[in-house]
Amino acid sequence: MYKFKGKSTNNLSVISEDLKWTPKIRFRYLYGTFNSDSQEATRSTSSIIWNGWGIGQSVFKYKAGISGYTIDLENTSIDFSYTFGDEYTLTLGSSTFYSGKLTITSSDSEIFNSSNVEGSGYFSILGIEYGIFEILLGYHYNRYAFIELESESTSTYWGSFRDSRSLYVTGIGLVF
Repeated sequence: MYKFKGKSTNNLSVISEDLKWTPKIRFRYLYGTFNSDSQEATRSTSSIIWNGWGIGQSVFKYKAGISGYTIDLENTSIDFSYTFGDEYTLTLGSSTFYSGKLTITSSDSEIFNSSNVEGSGYFSILGIEYGIFEILLGYHYNRYAFIELESESTSTYWGSFRDSRSLYVTGIGLVF
């Protein structure tokens, strides 16, 4: 065994004090919109993040006039994510749709409806902390399908409506 002369110090306790880590809680809200002559899309997302792991909910709305049809839809998804970093953050996550409503109106006023939606997506968000606030910029991509579109006036069915959309979002968060 080795014997040291002089004063003994415990360097391990000094290092562990420097490495103390306290989990953060983040509350975030993001919103994005896209408008053109024939279409409008919006997305709003609320989430809570604790110790890097996040859960949230997003609502995606889309209205368009395409080839004699008017499309009006709304999807709601549950979002799961992980956030890397502390003051500068990167959040990666995925979305799964659990509810929605689609209405398609043809040029001769025939209306098709469906609330049977399936789909998923992914997203990434960059964040910068300023005190207890966080400035956020993100990108969302979604692919979804409405199945069994039913006509209101007749007993005809339209097989399915499939689409994918991407949208940039900005937002603000609170960090504790």
